Amino acid sequence: MLTDRYKDAVHFAIDLHDGHMRKGTQIAYLSHLISVSALVMENGGCEDEAIAALLHDALEDQGDDYQSDSPSASPHAGREALKSDIERLYGRRVREIVVACTDDEEFKRPPPGEKGEVEAWRERKAHHIAILEAEADLGALRVACADKLHNARSMLLDHSEHGDAFWERFRAGSRDNVVWYFSGMAQLFRRRAERAADAGLQRLVIELEAVTQRIRSL
Repeated sequence: MLTDRYKDAVHFAIDLHDGHMRKGTQIAYLSHLISVSALVMENGGCEDEAIAALLHDALEDQGDDYQSDSPSASPHAGREALKSDIERLYGRRVREIVVACTDDEEFKRPPPGEKGEVEAWRERKAHHIAILEAEADLGALRVACADKLHNARSMLLDHSEHGDAFWERFRAGSRDNVVWYFSGMAQLFRRRAERAADAGLQRLVIELEAVTQRIRSL
């Protein structure tokens, strides 16, 4: 059963992503966060994981501009302040999952102009897959897999409306790069799900693999 922590996290996510839309659409970004959280709950996730799903994009998308309203916050602004507030409000476990799901958290970005945008994107994604493989627990993997699954489903729907021009919205730049990324993630999720015999994560992986195959055939 969900507690008031979850209800509070919904409001926190609304405030964090206020005015934020899904890329190339007029759909409120909150729709993605709620969908990912629902997938987590439907596939074996606990309340901490469901809350982390609501906040899984917080650091990457909103962390740099974040201002804490806590008088005791130190630092008072930026990613570290947001991490501290997530832990203060929802606990260390939620913070750990959110950090694990942030693909640029431990990645040193190349200087501007040193690499092409697509090359830098692939390097960042490959680094994140390696970090998840080495360090992430099942809760973080469940949230990450639910995120990729909802993104992949949304891509299929958007492609049906906009055609191949749709890929230009993304740093990936092409369908092949998207398939490379989702396939790499799915392989990681499958290895860990089978090793742990986690039925919920296994269901998510099966769906992600199926949707990735549909994207491959576009």
